[in-house]
Amino acid sequence: MLIAEDLLLLSVDDETGKTAGVDNLGVRLAGALMADLAAANRTLVKGGPEAGATKEERKQALDAYVRVTNNDPTGHPALDAALQAVLATEGKAQAVVEAISKDAEENLLAGLAERGILEKKESKLFAMLPITRWPAADSAHETALRATLRSVLVDGAEPDERTATLISLLHGSGLIGGLVGKENRKAAEDRAEEIAGSEYGFATVATQVAIAATVATVAVVGAGVAAALILAASKDAEAAAAPAEPAPTA
Repeated sequence: MLIAEDLLLLSVDDETGKTAGVDNLGVRLAGALMADLAAANRTLVKGGPEAGATKEERKQALDAYVRVTNNDPTGHPALDAALQAVLATEGKAQAVVEAISKDAEENLLAGLAERGILEKKESKLFAMLPITRWPAADSAHETALRATLRSVLVDGAEPDERTATLISLLHGSGLIGGLVGKENRKAAEDRAEEIAGSEYGFATVATQVAIAATVATVAVVGAGVAAALILAASKDAEAAAAPAEPAPTA
């Protein structure tokens, strides 16, 4: 299983097959796929912050350079699609993350359904609008994954590199509360923040840049959305305050 697949499984409701309202899920999946490509020895990253860098220093990850060192297929369709996206975009990490994010969710969902982990269900809303849902078909892996994450976030177990990377990508997504329950949410979020800022999640430069670039890109995208909303609200206010035009005389 890819780190990106684990992240997506945690984002999809097992019963309804709907994706939870995750802040910039596509960008987070792209960061996970970058970490998966690094683990598969397909990419090399130059520049970017060092392990244990501060939040401010991690913003440098957007300027890190990502290139492909081995373009042999991995055999995993979603990971190979991400590899092709890197090949086409080789350059700054932010551009790479954004390129991978375009089809990341769709490719990963299709792969999980093909392997019998999710089930693809298509229907139509009001007999017109097509809707696709992805309920769980086999929850064994996700159940074990949730138990591992809970042991780290609630019980204080030490994470391995892979688990720490996943937790770093989950940090700030809004999914942690659902993993541990309301009573443990605050402590688990504090633990996730601790891990995200530690060397655990950054055992390799490529993994660190994947996480840091994801966080930074989420912030950039969020700021853009906020700016657009502010501009729209400003325009609405201006329109409302503008004097009405006189009615044409006969």
